Amino acid sequence: MLTFKTGDLIARAHPNISDPLQMGLVVDDDRDTFLVKWFWYNKEFYIEKEEDIIKEWNKSFLLDTVLLCRKDLNPFLCLVKSNYTDGQVRQNSKTP
Repeated sequence: MLTFKTGDLIARAHPNISDPLQMGLVVDDDRDTFLVKWFWYNKEFYIEKEEDIIKEWNKSFLLDTVLLCRKDLNPFLCLVKSNYTDGQVRQNSKTP
């Protein structure tokens, strides 16, 4: 099981194809839970072309901030990019 940490970019993958359904950023984490702010969803998969009300529902429900429990982790969540290397926060290479 992956341990998602604050700053990680994660995706919810489709179980049968490799395309992601949602992408989000872990905005907070602790030992038992982590908070994800979803910022993108696959508009072709989620009936985006039907009606305006469906588009608004998708924005409300699919781009929400959700609290996920580590023990009930969805097997279709995957790490896209981590902000950490060997337990240390990745530093910006530019110097001020």
